Amino acid sequence: MLTAPPSLKVRAFAKINLTLDVFSRRADGYHGLASVMQAISLHDTLTLTRREEPGIGFTCAALDGSDVPADETNLAYRAALSAFQAASEAGVGIDSGVTIHLEKRIPSQAGLGGGSSDAAAALLSVNSLFGLKLSVETLHRCAAALGSDVPFFLTGGTATARGRGENLTALPDMPPCWLVVVKPEESVSTGWAYTQLDAVVDRASHRATKRMEEALRTQDNERMLAFASNDFELPVFMHFPRLAWLHDELRMAGALTAHLCGSGSALYGTAPDEAAARRIAAHFTGRYPHVATARTLSRAESDPLGGNELS
Repeated sequence: MLTAPPSLKVRAFAKINLTLDVFSRRADGYHGLASVMQAISLHDTLTLTRREEPGIGFTCAALDGSDVPADETNLAYRAALSAFQAASEAGVGIDSGVTIHLEKRIPSQAGLGGGSSDAAAALLSVNSLFGLKLSVETLHRCAAALGSDVPFFLTGGTATARGRGENLTALPDMPPCWLVVVKPEESVSTGWAYTQLDAVVDRASHRATKRMEEALRTQDNERMLAFASNDFELPVFMHFPRLAWLHDELRMAGALTAHLCGSGSALYGTAPDEAAARRIAAHFTGRYPHVATARTLSRAESDPLGGNELS
């Protein structure tokens, strides 16, 4: 009897930034930052299947029809290749390959970390599917080389990212919270956002991350809402008035708070409960290209290999 080749189907979750403090440019050309990052239930899906031929086969289907690279430039492909290379360097021989199919639901160029999350999920999945037994340190090194946000998605949940984003501190799980995520047609380049932020005369960071960490440690919901902030909102809202209006629309539709996701262009609004989130989302559905309800995830729930059912 023929048996199906071993395969693994995993979810790669998006993130929001509860805080995003951007400091001055460093000597290496990167900006220092401090951000409390939070995994949310909006996700892509990766299906990995072992095959006899060596190498990596890769396909991608963007459910919204957006143009997502389906070749070796995709971060998920690069992550799988990185895992194989790390195994080879550790003396682990691999005589077979893998086929990866990526279903994209997280919009691109939105600040939601979709590509980075796909990369982390691919790293963890190849390590598991092939029994590579790569160490946590090796996986983190591979993740950091792929992108500043990728290390966060190895563990997910709630965490502070510092430095370029690769220095992580786990935090207590955020109390469950429902969100509305809206991505307009506009896209914001991260490089452009940093340049515009640097051009703001006498700008000062919100420096809200330490206060948010304390609110999370004490599980103070009111302070969590009050301390949420994003330094990129100043230049992005200035240059993209429609995004500033979307922020106001979210609040007028009933969101308790509304903030930019990363450097944009998506925004998220926090809702009192699931029913409110769905009512708010209905206000934007059909008027913006990407509208979704989501909820915050615990560290256990956001593990791509965890297999937890989400409501």
